[in-house]
Amino acid sequence: MHRIACKGAIYTVTFQEKVRQVLQEKEVPLDKAIRSLNICSKELEPYITQPQGMLEYGRNVIYRNQQVEVIVVYLPPFAKTLVHDHGFSKGEVYVVQGSLLNLIYHKDLSVNKIESYKADESFHVQGDTIHLMFNPTPFEVISFHVYSPPLAHNQTYPAEGRE
Repeated sequence: MHRIACKGAIYTVTFQEKVRQVLQEKEVPLDKAIRSLNICSKELEPYITQPQGMLEYGRNVIYRNQQVEVIVVYLPPFAKTLVHDHGFSKGEVYVVQGSLLNLIYHKDLSVNKIESYKADESFHVQGDTIHLMFNPTPFEVISFHVYSPPLAHNQTYPAEGRE
């Protein structure tokens, strides 16, 4: 346990404990649950992972139970995720630091639309949403993701769909 100052408050519980407490409440919409956490990038530093293998980004599952899965994503400058969907899960993505583009695809993998989000903004994804997140800046991006139910049956799509 450690003390951390974040957005004017001092926390003495671990961040994972704070997440568990907020997400164990039933019937709380994911966007409201995330907002109630008052997340700052300093709290997420211990959970940031560097890209590994062929991935351009770091991905760390920091909490999971039968109802939800919580992931911290780190996008280095000019990095992008794989084109992917979320199986049967719905989710909320909260941008903690930086700004990113969310490219949403049609089923044929042609680009449907491009959305832009910056720190302290969030967006919703459905299981059938096919997208990638891209950091078009020379600065790091950190995002916080909550999915319900936990991710399963999700898939990635060919790299050709990235253009």
